[in-house]
Amino acid sequence: MDHDYQNVVLFPKRQQEMEDKAFRALQEKRYKEALKAFDSLLYYGIDRQEITLGKLTCFIELGKQEEAEEMCEELIARKDQDYYSYIHIYATLLFQAHKYQQVTEELEEVLTHKNIPEPFHAQLEKLHQVNQNLMQEQVEEHSISTKRELEEAIRKEDTIAQWHLLNHLHQTNLKTYLNLFQEMLVNDKVHPVIKSVIIGLLQSESIDLEIEVKKFEKKMSINPNTYPYMTDHPFRKQLRQSLENLEQENPSFYTFAEQLMDRYFYVNYPFTPDLSKVSVMKQALLALVQISFEPDQTIQEDYYNKEIAHQINDIIQCEQIYFSIMEE
Repeated sequence: MDHDYQNVVLFPKRQQEMEDKAFRALQEKRYKEALKAFDSLLYYGIDRQEITLGKLTCFIELGKQEEAEEMCEELIARKDQDYYSYIHIYATLLFQAHKYQQVTEELEEVLTHKNIPEPFHAQLEKLHQVNQNLMQEQVEEHSISTKRELEEAIRKEDTIAQWHLLNHLHQTNLKTYLNLFQEMLVNDKVHPVIKSVIIGLLQSESIDLEIEVKKFEKKMSINPNTYPYMTDHPFRKQLRQSLENLEQENPSFYTFAEQLMDRYFYVNYPFTPDLSKVSVMKQALLALVQISFEPDQTIQEDYYNKEIAHQINDIIQCEQIYFSIMEE
């Protein structure tokens, strides 16, 4: 037969005995025993702050970080008279676990509240200040560590490691990496797609700096802050516009043409054909799309003029270069 013990009223003497047992075990650092005792009290609905804090202390001392954080979140969600006390405990718990970003997110929202009682306001302000300093140190240490890993990946010519490390740098202060990026952009051993990723990173952070880029024995200087993004480049925009009718007539053909175009740009960017070559590129793309949907046919180079045939071969080579980064 099931019993709802939470509806059972403990005799005062029995309740006192249970509380004494729990706090004595806590004081004597018998945390597992204390945790069971506090759980029993809470099960009977005895959830005064000192009881909940006793259980929380047991979780912390037993190294049950996840359980302690979950309990804090539940206590905070009550939004009772002890709200700011629980916020302070939770933020301190996160801080001690070096979860500085989570501390920032928690405190920056709370510190917008008006009339936070003392001493909690001063305590939370101080914790936020110390946390920000340590978070900045953590970011700088991580940046230095990542830079070392990237330098090692370049030395080993490990393109996949370079790819993953660079894609981890979005929304990161790139100051630490600028010199390294400039070296990579002219290094013949760095994959052309990796160079495109670097340019994209510099553009996303509006880096106002003249940099040199080398790909396939060609060199050019660009300013990431002013040079058009890959998707906004005039050649690509005109090429896309020239394919608009295809999008309406045959969406599958258009999607594949877009993919070929994207990969071509990823390999060559910031180098692009002259705007006068949009028609040639369009015909080359359509030829490759057509043949991909008709596998029994092959490209007959003598069917196309020399310029289009050359562009077809160029796109095919770019496909191979693009997918080579995935095959390493």
